[in-house]
Amino acid sequence: MHVHHLLIRSKEASFSKLMGLINKPYANYYNTKYRLTGHVYEKRFYDKIIEDKEGMLEVSRYIHLNPVEAKMVKKPEYYPWSSYHLFKNPQKVGPSYMNMDSILEYYLGTVEEKKEKYCQSLRI
Repeated sequence: MHVHHLLIRSKEASFSKLMGLINKPYANYYNTKYRLTGHVYEKRFYDKIIEDKEGMLEVSRYIHLNPVEAKMVKKPEYYPWSSYHLFKNPQKVGPSYMNMDSILEYYLGTVEEKKEKYCQSLRI
């Protein structure tokens, strides 16, 4: 079973409520499809407040590099469920629900330069 990491920030809803909205329908679907009962997820989600620039960048780097560390892919841009490819390709724009600025605002320069600096910070 693969572990997926996701950085979610919401000003409108509590994180617990948001995770319930995501997890419950999927758990119901999964249990129905495979004729199972009980818990689908092994553990409750892990939540931690990120209080500074270093913490935010550390979590973002961890999320993007985890598939490489787990030897699932050779490069983070090859992992299909990652947003890293949006950082790696300067011309790509993320979907409207994705706020890449929360990471890019820590760097100076044009959007393209910021993306390049972020990718260089991963030291791949």
